[in-house]
Amino acid sequence: MFEKFTEKAIDAVKSAQIYAIELNHEKIYPEHLLLALLNDPNSIIVKTFAVYKIEINQLKQEIEKILNKRAVVKPVEFVSFSDSSKDIFNRTIDIARYMGNSYVKPEHIFLAIWDYPKLELTEVLKEKGIDIDKIKEMFYNILSSKKSHKVKHPEIIEKRRRNDRADSIISIIESADSAKIFDRAIAKLSTSHYEILGTEQIMQSILEDTESDAAKILANFGVTPETFSSKLQEVSSRQAEFEDKQIIFTPNALKTLVTALDIVREEGNASILPEHIILGILKAKKGIAYNILKELHVNEFLLEEQILQPIEKQVNETLYIMRLAKQEARRIGNNVVGSELILMGIILEANSIAAEVLRDLGVNAKDARAAIKELTGISEDYNNSEITFSQRAKLILEDAWNIAKSQQKTKTSADDLLIAICNQPDSVAMRVLSKLGVDVLEIRQGIKNRITNGSI
Repeated sequence: MFEKFTEKAIDAVKSAQIYAIELNHEKIYPEHLLLALLNDPNSIIVKTFAVYKIEINQLKQEIEKILNKRAVVKPVEFVSFSDSSKDIFNRTIDIARYMGNSYVKPEHIFLAIWDYPKLELTEVLKEKGIDIDKIKEMFYNILSSKKSHKVKHPEIIEKRRRNDRADSIISIIESADSAKIFDRAIAKLSTSHYEILGTEQIMQSILEDTESDAAKILANFGVTPETFSSKLQEVSSRQAEFEDKQIIFTPNALKTLVTALDIVREEGNASILPEHIILGILKAKKGIAYNILKELHVNEFLLEEQILQPIEKQVNETLYIMRLAKQEARRIGNNVVGSELILMGIILEANSIAAEVLRDLGVNAKDARAAIKELTGISEDYNNSEITFSQRAKLILEDAWNIAKSQQKTKTSADDLLIAICNQPDSVAMRVLSKLGVDVLEIRQGIKNRITNGSI
């Protein structure tokens, strides 16, 4: 159901789940979703209410009054979706199609909530003289009036360089943090009648280390070695693991591991943990392991959130730079992070060796933004699409990861990213730097000098 939801729409669903848990509700209701949608003061949703002089905090209080009628006595740790919420999610897809959108945005959820006939809040607002139909009409008009023209990012049309998948997978298998997982998985494979490693053996191996953080998180969701194996025994076919030709790994196991590797690179970690493989399974949404998680009624969003929470709390240059790059993409109305926005992320981070080198060379955010605008254009459209990376940006992340690995680092750093940008002379980022009068030799020498002098 959520495959078509944008990043912001999924964030809204996650926030609704958190509201439900905090309020001790066993199910997520439409009102929880509405609370989540009112969190962003800069959203069109909040601004639409402002036009009608509706005070958001008061509106939230009214919503919580309605929700408090559903409170349970004891605290809850996990929640499920109510039938009304499921109806709303189905309605959001219809609304998105009607408006010609390929993906579900928070605004679609908002409209679907008010279309729900049994929403108690509608009557409460009517009693206060607020015409919801007028708000809906205004909202449709706002969304419909947005221009359909999109600025094409110059790096988005590039063909992806063919990855040497063998090297990528070998780096996962040989990683100190994941070698034991694959040793156990291969041992399990040898006792079965299969010859190709699938997601189910990998998941079994992760669960077997019951003291690991990943296994403990899964156990909270009812996924234990026993429950997983029980469901696995019911699987009579491995068809879910195959979509094309047979290789050492099943195609879906390979897709899962490559996805996990992409996640690791974006986070700036040089080590692949079991948690990353679980995230790869959740993101790939294919294979026996994923199917069993669905059969065990695992809440994907809460599982992903519990895995990501400790990762996102880490102080990590690359992870912070990627967040800044995505924020910059949203600021200029784009849904693509190109090489130039990774460069902007480095500049905005400001405290790294790479940022100091660029600052010494006279590079600042204002001039860089002007150069980016000249090279790529700025979209005037309202953009709430899921943020993706250009093929060139992915190459930079991959190269930075390889640089960090070659130096036995545990994390990639901003200077690894900047060196990786320098290795892509045809990238938009290098064209930006060229416009600002900076060349590769100056950057490389600046980084070398600071590292040599111990400026960390």
